[in-house]
Amino acid sequence: MLSPPVLWRVSSRAQRIILRLDIRKRAIIVTLPAGVTRQQGMRFLQSQSQWLTQAISELPLSAVEQGHIWLEGQSISILPTTTLDGRTRLTENGLHIGHPPEEHSRYLSIFLKRRAERIFPSLFQQESLRMSASPAKLTLRDVKSRWGSCTKQGRIMLSWRLIMAPPDIYTYVMVHELAHLSHFNHGPDFWALVDQYAPGGQLGRKKAEKWLSQNGAHLLAMI
Repeated sequence: MLSPPVLWRVSSRAQRIILRLDIRKRAIIVTLPAGVTRQQGMRFLQSQSQWLTQAISELPLSAVEQGHIWLEGQSISILPTTTLDGRTRLTENGLHIGHPPEEHSRYLSIFLKRRAERIFPSLFQQESLRMSASPAKLTLRDVKSRWGSCTKQGRIMLSWRLIMAPPDIYTYVMVHELAHLSHFNHGPDFWALVDQYAPGGQLGRKKAEKWLSQNGAHLLAMI
């Protein structure tokens, strides 16, 4: 694995140099307090070489590095590029990406997002009807902090990366957000509603939460 790039930031609120590894950007983020030079930051970075080496070694591999991608919980092989035909298509043997290898990550993202756009809206409508919910709008986005959200105006957002997860997982996230239309909190009534409609009930909900906790970093790092 290649060493991740270093991204520098300056924050007036930071009280010390902050070092972290961004899984999705696959980069080392160094945040400097105001008045601290990049040279000082570099010395701090070098002093943390042991931690960095360990953190980088534990960084999940990207789909391109692994040679496969998850699609609805199934591992799909990324086939060697044989023809630069400009097409990305799924066959019984795997995923063919007709673009140069250095562009595979970009076209994998496009493929997955389009797949989510094709599958999620109809399922979302089905779950809305089943729960007698009336969301104002569904949008698919790529966010790093949450898998879904619901506003008080009834607008629901889902991460298109959920298309990599098994169907029960992304269905649970839909149910979770739709339940917020009735209960804009995480109180007992909210969880009772979620458990009523989540695939597998309360046990299924807990399994979905555990799956996301264990595999969420991989969904962010794959692409």
